[in-house]
Order: sequence, then structure tokens, then C-alpha cells
Amino acid sequence: MSDSQRKRAKTTATPSKTATAKKAKGKTGVAKKPKTEVGKGIESSKRDISKKDDKKESTKKDDKKKESTKSESSKKDDKKESKSENTDLPALPKSEPAHDSFLVVAGTYERILYGLEARVVGSVMTLNPQFIFPAHIGCIKAVSAGGRYLASGSTDEIIKLYDLKKRVELGSLHEHSGSITALQFHGSSHLLSASEDGVICIFRTNDWEPLKMLRGHKGAVNGIAIHPSGKLALSVAQDRTIIIWNLLTGQRASRVKTPQIGEIVAWSPSGSHYIVAYATEVQVYKVGQTESLATVFSKQRILCALVATYENAEYVLCGCQDKRIHIYSADGVERASVECHENRIKGLSLVDVVLDGVVHAIVVSISSDGRIKT
Repeated sequence: MSDSQRKRAKTTATPSKTATAKKAKGKTGVAKKPKTEVGKGIESSKRDISKKDDKKESTKKDDKKKESTKSESSKKDDKKESKSENTDLPALPKSEPAHDSFLVVAGTYERILYGLEARVVGSVMTLNPQFIFPAHIGCIKAVSAGGRYLASGSTDEIIKLYDLKKRVELGSLHEHSGSITALQFHGSSHLLSASEDGVICIFRTNDWEPLKMLRGHKGAVNGIAIHPSGKLALSVAQDRTIIIWNLLTGQRASRVKTPQIGEIVAWSPSGSHYIVAYATEVQVYKVGQTESLATVFSKQRILCALVATYENAEYVLCGCQDKRIHIYSADGVERASVECHENRIKGLSLVDVVLDGVVHAIVVSISSDGRIKT
């Protein structure tokens, strides 16, 4: 064999040897090298995974710390809110009776606000127009006067304020997110408002600052009433509950379920009793008792109601769909009824007026016939 042939045989044999060597490495112990490389890769991957897990754990710990700090801050905020909620409110002063004359204010579905001065001339009560103007962009559902101030509430969710002495508009309040359903001044220092948003707001009249938002009802508030002492308030709502509020602390004192939807609530002048009016009945309660003392049953739908005192006895007055004012004793017995209007009676109000040095309770009624009577 020549030298060139020998070289060719060596070169051609080389690839076969390498190929067999690779196969042999896969079978023999020399094949441990790729396994060790794979093992190293697994170990390194394990280390990487452990590092990642450590990072995840650290991030989880950081998240937990953040959550704990958030929870602590939220707790602090809750404590701050609870402290702000527990802010004591001053006792409301007792309202004073009017002398010789008083103002009658009426709001209409046509958004018009009427003001009439009721004055006693001799033995006759006269009503003289004082103002008339469009006050809202929605129908007026509530009005109240206290001292020199007048407030009106509407379906436009706004409370308008007026100064009766200067005869100017002071501005408007926008704390509610629903139609205004009830307004009541106590004296001239505070105003309470209720709305379909289920919230009752207490305003201070010297700067009209909202002192407190009373949240306890789960439905629209239909009526509110302030105790003569100014320390308590009542509210009834669509959620079939009546709540007694402590106005000194701004907290709920008690909450009682009612058999029907309460539409009207009112205190007696003495503050010892209160009434809750439903569609066709009125329940009389004594302060501190959950069971009613008496129930007034009406054949007509009750649209307005109040409690009046005459000769040291308390009477429940109801304005009804039948154009009459029905008068009941505190034990639920009907004593009299008077047809006062030509259409349903939509509102009743009781005013204490000093005439010749003596305090008299005067009842004012308003009807869908467009007339106001005293």
C-alpha cells in the first residue's frame, strides 16, 4: 500500500472512530460528564429558584408589611373618623313663641315659594302677602322657618336659604344626593334636613357649617322631629324603622322596626310623647317605651299630623284626604272633625303665639285647593 493510500484510510477512518466514541460515551462511565453537567444545571437552577423564592418571600413580606402599614393607617383613619363622629354637639336652645304675628310659608309643586304674615287685629286673624317667587327648579317638598332664617328643600336636591330680615337669599346647601324630604329649624341656631339619600344633616346657622351627617337608615327618610329640649330627634324612613338620635353626641340612641312605612313623626309640645303616622293610622308612644300607648285609626288616608295641647290635655290632629281635620284624644278616641277645605289637606303646623300676654296655640292648614287657613 502506498503512502497516499494509507493517508486516505486514516482520514476516512477518523469520522467512524469519533462516531463510535460518542456512542460509547453514552453507554460507558465516561457518560457521567453530561450527567454532571446536567446536575450542575439542576443545582444552579435550584439555586436560581431558591433565590427567586427568597425574592418572592421577601416581596411577600414587604407586601405584608405594606398591608399591615395600610391596615394600621386605615385603623388610625377609622379611629380619627370615630373620634370625629363622637364630637359633642351643643344642646339646642328652646324655641320662643311668636308675639302678635308670625310668618306662614308655603311651597308648591310649581316651584313657587309664598310668604304670608299672619297678624291678629282685634279678634280677627289676617293674612298679608309678603313675598312670592320661584325658588327651585323642582317642586318644593319641605319648608321651615327659624328666627330670621327660612329654608326650602326641593326635588332638585338643593336647600335654599333666605334672610327674612334683609329679604335676601343667603345661598344654598348641597350636602344631599337625593330629593329633600324634610326640614326643621330649632330656634334659630340649628337646622336639620332629611333626604331620599337616607341621610340627616345638622347645620349650624351662624356659618351654615354641616356639623354632623346622621347615617342610620337604609331607605329614604320621610320625616324628622326635634325634641323640645333640643337633645333628641326622631326620624322615620322607607326602611320601616324609627330612630331616636342623641343630638348631644350625634349618635343613634335606638332603632325600632315599625309595622308599616312611617310617613310622619312629631313630638308633643311637652316632649313626653311622640306620634308616628302611617297611611291610615297613628301610633302614640311614650318616651323610653317601645310599645305604643294608643293607636288612632282613620278611614281616610292621613297626609299630615301633629300633637297639640289644650287645657292640659294632648290631642292628635290629622289632616286627611277627605278635606277634614280629625281630632283625637291621646288614647285614640276621635273627639271631633272639621271640614276646613275644598280639597285634601296637605299640611298642618302648630304655632305658639303670645296674645295679650297669654300663649295660644294656633293651627295653620294648607290644602290642594290653594288656600291657607288658621
